[in-house]
Amino acid sequence: IMGLYPNILFHFTDKDSLFKILESTFKPSYSKEYIEGIKTKKEFAVPMVSFCDLKLSELKDHIDKYGNYGIGLNKSWALKNGLNPVMYINKNSHFINNLIDGIGEIYRTINGIVNEEDVDSLSAAYTNILNTYRFIKNYEGPLTRKGKSIPNYRFAEEREWRYVPPIENHLNFRPFVPLNRINSKDKKRKLNESISQHKLRFSPDDIKYLVVKNDSEINGIIHHLRNTKNRFSPKIIDRLTSRILTSEQIQSDI
Repeated sequence: IMGLYPNILFHFTDKDSLFKILESTFKPSYSKEYIEGIKTKKEFAVPMVSFCDLKLSELKDHIDKYGNYGIGLNKSWALKNGLNPVMYINKNSHFINNLIDGIGEIYRTINGIVNEEDVDSLSAAYTNILNTYRFIKNYEGPLTRKGKSIPNYRFAEEREWRYVPPIENHLNFRPFVPLNRINSKDKKRKLNESISQHKLRFSPDDIKYLVVKNDSEINGIIHHLRNTKNRFSPKIIDRLTSRILTSEQIQSDI
């Protein structure tokens, strides 16, 4: 029996990023996030890799916003690697208002820290409470993509899953930072370099689909698979060749 949710999670991006993922797997990147409540809004950045829990027939709008190139992986791989669905909240709910009020002082402490090393002075308990921020998103709100803003965009329709590097004492990275830490390309690059070793790995057998923009790019991605440091065996490439879709096909036929 087919359920509401598929057994595949998709990640969409640009062409260069997809090829890099196939070469060396996923690398988390700091992304801007905000949570809006009744009284206030919190803005920050979180290292993550995002996926959507959508069927092929539901991908059209998602591709328009996030890119024509994608990779679909088994949900069993996602569960094994600790990915988790985002919790969508109504900005007018008392739940989110109480959460923001309850940990607002901790957030203000982090926001006011000048030296990065001082973040370590926060207790593990406070850090774990703040970790809740990394898996919460407003049910709807403004979306800005490619220079365009969409008011009242319903984020919940993306059914987002996230991988965020786990907060562990031996991992040297910032699980969340104020936006002023990524307000330039150089700052963001340095932060992303600080988490470059925290990869989200997958095996070729975990891949269910690859997506390129149009038919003319299919041979190019097959060539890339064949030349990616022997990571993909001829048998795997044969299987994936039959699993390559195009965003044009998804937009018009599925």
